[in-house]
Amino acid sequence: MIDHDNLEAFADPVDYDRQDSSDTGVAFYAALARETGGPVLEIACGTGRVAIPIARQGFAMTGLDVVPGMLERARSKATDLPIRWIEGDARTFDLGERFRLIFLTGNAFQAFVTNADQEALLGRVRAHLHDEGLFAFETRNPRWRTCEDRDEDHDGLFVNLETRAKEEVRPSFTDADGREVRESRRRTYDHVAQILHWTSYWRWHEGSEERTKITRIALRYTFPQELAALLHYNGFTIERRYGDWNLEPLTAASPSIIVVCRRRA
Repeated sequence: MIDHDNLEAFADPVDYDRQDSSDTGVAFYAALARETGGPVLEIACGTGRVAIPIARQGFAMTGLDVVPGMLERARSKATDLPIRWIEGDARTFDLGERFRLIFLTGNAFQAFVTNADQEALLGRVRAHLHDEGLFAFETRNPRWRTCEDRDEDHDGLFVNLETRAKEEVRPSFTDADGREVRESRRRTYDHVAQILHWTSYWRWHEGSEERTKITRIALRYTFPQELAALLHYNGFTIERRYGDWNLEPLTAASPSIIVVCRRRA
């Protein structure tokens, strides 16, 4: 299905942070932490973009990620906050305890590209979720081009599911070494597997020579009723569902599917 480990985009944690320094999702997941109390577990925590602000509010926080470099960056940012950072695979981890809140953000759910991956993740979440706890995450809402759409879409990875052979130019940015990096990318959509494959090209100059780095990432798109069935048959009940961070109802035009679940007895 994919011929890479799907982690190439996370090899440089410093530039990863520079490209996304937003607080998207922080208010939503922090509110859930206040609702449930701790302890809190974030799966695929990355560099701590969301875990650290929640820990600053006084919650016992654990961050789990499979990429050692991302965790090293998270530790350096957390300074003296008592956050427990754990290297582990979300499909197989066993911490021997339960949490009042477990969440994934940054659309990390889409990195679990097969049915087996999704079910393994949900099995680990269910094993670690307190009987009265909440499990929450978001995933991009699948969408298609309509006759009203313009030829181009310009909203990051919230794009129409389609194949485009031509490279799409993205805004340039300045990396940690002060170099201007130009980004472009190609996309291929596998309709049967429901996976959008991105190949990104990062180009910069060192002296008179141009350098290029290529990264690949595969993102699984799960449709609303498919997601509801997946959660049901893996032991969860959806308690709330939204289409964006403003808690608007889910519609065809919503950018996201955001769900808050409980363990089903």
